[in-house]
Amino acid sequence: MFFGRKRGRRKEGAPRRKGAGWPRIGIRAWLTALFVLVAAFAGATAYEVVKPILAETLYRASQANFQQVGEQFQREVQRNPHFDYSRLKNFAASHDVQWGIVQDGKQVAGNLSEGWNPTTVKEAIKTRRPQQSPPHTIQLGVRKGQEVYTYAVPAQGKDKAIVFLKFYAQSDILNADAALGNIQRLAMIAGILALVITGLAGYIAADMIARRVTRLGIAADRLAAGNFSERIETTLKDEVGDLGATFNAMASSLEGAFRQVEQEKERSKAILDGMTDAVIGVDAELNATFLNPRAQELLESSGSEFYSRLREILAESRERGPITSEVEASDKVIEVRAAPLEDGALAIMRDITEQRQVERAKAEFIANASHELKTPIFALSGYLEMLEDEEDEEVRQAFLKDMRAQTERLQNLARTLLDLSRIDSGALTFRTEEVDLEEILYELRRDFTYTGREINVDVEGEVPPVETDPTQLHRALAILVDNAIKYSADGSPVDLILRREGDRAVVSVRDYGCGIPEPEQEHIFDRFYRAQGSSRADGTGLGLALAREITDHLGGEITVQSRPDEGSTFSVSLPALDRAGDKERKVS
Repeated sequence: MFFGRKRGRRKEGAPRRKGAGWPRIGIRAWLTALFVLVAAFAGATAYEVVKPILAETLYRASQANFQQVGEQFQREVQRNPHFDYSRLKNFAASHDVQWGIVQDGKQVAGNLSEGWNPTTVKEAIKTRRPQQSPPHTIQLGVRKGQEVYTYAVPAQGKDKAIVFLKFYAQSDILNADAALGNIQRLAMIAGILALVITGLAGYIAADMIARRVTRLGIAADRLAAGNFSERIETTLKDEVGDLGATFNAMASSLEGAFRQVEQEKERSKAILDGMTDAVIGVDAELNATFLNPRAQELLESSGSEFYSRLREILAESRERGPITSEVEASDKVIEVRAAPLEDGALAIMRDITEQRQVERAKAEFIANASHELKTPIFALSGYLEMLEDEEDEEVRQAFLKDMRAQTERLQNLARTLLDLSRIDSGALTFRTEEVDLEEILYELRRDFTYTGREINVDVEGEVPPVETDPTQLHRALAILVDNAIKYSADGSPVDLILRREGDRAVVSVRDYGCGIPEPEQEHIFDRFYRAQGSSRADGTGLGLALAREITDHLGGEITVQSRPDEGSTFSVSLPALDRAGDKERKVS
């Protein structure tokens, strides 16, 4: 069978999910690393900025005492502007500096050694303001490698200045470098501790964020798995909290949408399952994607030829558009209406076997009714023409008798057609009451006395009454008796037999006429059907059909047993009920 359920599978060569080959790094790890890297970068940047300033500060600190010497000397001068040599000598000794008086570029007093800066002295004399020279390194002599600072203060007199000189040994500079190194080591230790603290704080913060994001991920997985009732508890009103609130709103919306989709799906399934038509949908490869129970039943009960033809129709609809076709499957006629879909096709199948049979029956009914009406009408027309030219009264009376017979035939045909139509439309009313079947049989014998035929009534045992419509039952049995007389030889008796079979009462009408061939017995209750050998009778083919319709609506059953040239027995069985009272019901 070509209708297989479609199974999903990954296509060959389909691209894999991006990043599937990379190792998974947790948010805790990369957030912690990010915190540490940012802290390390900030610390390194701050150190690079502070280091030159710190070194300059240390060097200046080591030189600050010489600058203070000049400042103190200025304060001394302001208090007492008169300085003699002894006072200068005491000031220099107390501050561990050399002193001297320079005039015209030469030392005239003091203990200055080589290395003082004459430029600084000249600048102080010229500007009449104290001047301090930048450090100068001694290149020769016992003080080689030392740094010397010159401080000059203009004095009274022409080209005269008081000069102080300070020497810094290499050990003083090394002490500053050592202090700077110690500070660097302390800064490194402090940086490492800061990085550790930052890493721990970053990990804690990252863990808090990761836990919240993980809850979001777990909730998203459950939502993807179909648990639309999943919600996230949010306590912090931050970005992650807003994301959780948005997730809850999305989950609620999805839950409502999915519930609506499920309701629509159930509604569609109920509609499809309740349809009397078979519905089947297929994909582009003609694999069934859905089908209702009626389609399943129809496919299972049909042969392989129907499958092949249905496949052709579905394929054709995908190319040509909507099409309608009738397919014969075994003894059924199935109408297939197929239409293309975006990714397949849809077929609606309907068993129209009964519809076609009804249409054929209608056509046959119209043809037979036209034939039955045409015969007496033509006969009446012919008799009327002959009556116009016929002068013999005896012949005219014979024509009139035949005309009355044809007129009666037309009346019977019209009455029978009207009754069948009323039964089919449910307009015929049946009034049921307790009926003694034996009385009906004797009434039938009296009604057909005019035929001169011998009609025997045989009651076998005690038969209880039945609940039925006596008028309609009498009519159905009268049809059977009339047929028995018509289809048997003159002088042949007709037997009316009443007996009980279980909980049913059975009335049989037996004749000894031409009988009915066995292949035709299943059709004799069809409308306008006349068995072989019945052409000598003036029947319409509607009597037995009317008798069966009446019997069915009375809740009974009519059967026939017949052999050619031996006669036929028609039996009507009704439920034997022991209750009386008039009842009225409409035939539906």
